[in-house]
Amino acid sequence: MDLGGPPPVLAMAHLVVLALWGGVVATEAVIELYPFRHREGHAATIRLHYWIDLVVEAPLVLAVAATGIALLLSIDDVTPRHLVKLGFGAAAIAVNLLCIAIVVRRGRRLERSGEDPRLWRASRTVLACFAVGLLCAAVAGSLGFGFALDRLR
Repeated sequence: MDLGGPPPVLAMAHLVVLALWGGVVATEAVIELYPFRHREGHAATIRLHYWIDLVVEAPLVLAVAATGIALLLSIDDVTPRHLVKLGFGAAAIAVNLLCIAIVVRRGRRLERSGEDPRLWRASRTVLACFAVGLLCAAVAGSLGFGFALDRLR
């Protein structure tokens, strides 16, 4: 039975990497909040988040972008609703890439100069990135679920 839309394997791959990315981001949010209650954990948080971003999150973000682009290219009739979803998904990815850059720069600054007030400012910026990225991802995800439901009707 053909439900229309993108190939199911591609859609499933996109969903899997999205779920993995979401889990990583949720974990990082918890890690980033910890030093605001336990200041002595700030340096450890910076180091841990640095390595998570380089080894786990950056490849996942690239996989989300690649599968998302492949899904878009597999659609015959791209509607304005698709473009809105694309915009919010791209915004979530862009905010996350900005966050990764901030986390990497913050980690390198810690290794060069030790504890520094600019590190706390960067940590607050990372939390702001979480909030903005989550909002964009929620809109894109809601639209994505809507597309999936439309295919089942």
